Amino acid sequence: MALKFKIKENYFQDALRLMRISKNVRESDGVKNAVAVMATDKAKYALEDAGLMTPQIKEASGSDLVIAVEANTNELADQTIEQIEGLVSSDASGGRASSDIIGQEIRVVNIGLDIFKEALEAQDVKVVQVDWEVPAKGDEKVINVLKKMY
Repeated sequence: MALKFKIKENYFQDALRLMRISKNVRESDGVKNAVAVMATDKAKYALEDAGLMTPQIKEASGSDLVIAVEANTNELADQTIEQIEGLVSSDASGGRASSDIIGQEIRVVNIGLDIFKEALEAQDVKVVQVDWEVPAKGDEKVINVLKKMY
């Protein structure tokens, strides 16, 4: 088995979209595991548990995108990383801009995650910062609400 990875610094992406991309790519022939995640502590723990952790990934920050692939061959692992990169960088809206009720485009709503604000702005992304604390065990509720939105 070949294990390959790529880290894209300060490249914030939507976690639910990354989960969807990872799930689809993981179903490819010859790919044992494929993951695209933000390098948060929780994600690093999951990568460690899946046997995909490397010293470089361990050093990545929470605003870094990590793509890790375990495949039958080095070539397939490289191709899979390229495929994930293409999916991640493609327009999430399928070319359609999402709008609020007054017709203004909304790019990102960042809920209380200060670490990502600068990374988003560095990518010329419009950011709406909302300071908010997730209540105890509220993260699951937030994820369920966000899943319904997609």
